[in-house]
Amino acid sequence: MLTIVFRTVFLYFLLLLVIRLMGKRQIGELQTSEFIITVLLSEIASAPVTNPDKPLLTAVVPVLVLLILELSVSTALLHSNFLKRVFYGAPSMVIARGKIDIREMRKNRMEIDELLSELRLSGYSDPSDVEYAILEDNGRLSVFPSANKSPLTPEDMNLKKQESGIAHVCLLDGKILETNLSLAGWTRKQLRDELKSRGLTPADVFVLTVDDAGKVTCVKKEDASR
Repeated sequence: MLTIVFRTVFLYFLLLLVIRLMGKRQIGELQTSEFIITVLLSEIASAPVTNPDKPLLTAVVPVLVLLILELSVSTALLHSNFLKRVFYGAPSMVIARGKIDIREMRKNRMEIDELLSELRLSGYSDPSDVEYAILEDNGRLSVFPSANKSPLTPEDMNLKKQESGIAHVCLLDGKILETNLSLAGWTRKQLRDELKSRGLTPADVFVLTVDDAGKVTCVKKEDASR
C-alpha cells in the first residue's frame, strides 16, 4: 500500500512539473500535438500506480521522453512556418466579406449548425451581421462584425478615455502586499493616508485595489461577509 501511495505522489509531482514546463494552456486551447501528449501522459502514469509489479521507471522514462519530444517540436515550430502548418494547420476563413464560404467549411468538416452556434456564442444571431469569421488552428472561431453592427467606441465619438490599466491588489485580508503596492506606484504612507481618510485600519479591510489611474476600490471585512 505504501508503495502505491509513494508512486502516486511521485508521479503527481512529476506530471505537474512536466505540464508546467510545457507551458500555460487551458484545455480548450491545446494544439493537436499537446492534446496527444496529455492523453499519453495520463495513460503512461497510471500504469505503475494500478500495477505495483511494474517498475516505476516504466513511467518515468516515457514521461521524460515525451517532455523532450514536445519541447523539441515546439522549438522547431518556432523557426518553421512549414512545420507549423503540417502540425497545426492554418486558420480558415469560413465567412469572408459577409459571405459564408461553403468550401472552407467542408474542408474543415464544419456543419452550418455548428457555425451558427459559434456565432450565437459570440453574440451574433444572423450571419449577415458578420464581416469575417476565422476558424483558428486551435479550433476556436474568431468573429469580426460588420461596421454597422460593431459597438460604438469612444474613438468613434471623438472621445478620449484615460487608461485605467489593471487593478493591483494592495491590501488583502489585512495584509499589505508590498510588490503590488509598488506596481501601483503607491507607498505605505499613501496607503495608510487613504485608509485614514476612510476611518479604517489595515485590519478592517478585506481587499483594497488601486488601478494605474489611481482609482481605489475598498471592501471592508464586514461588507465581504454579507
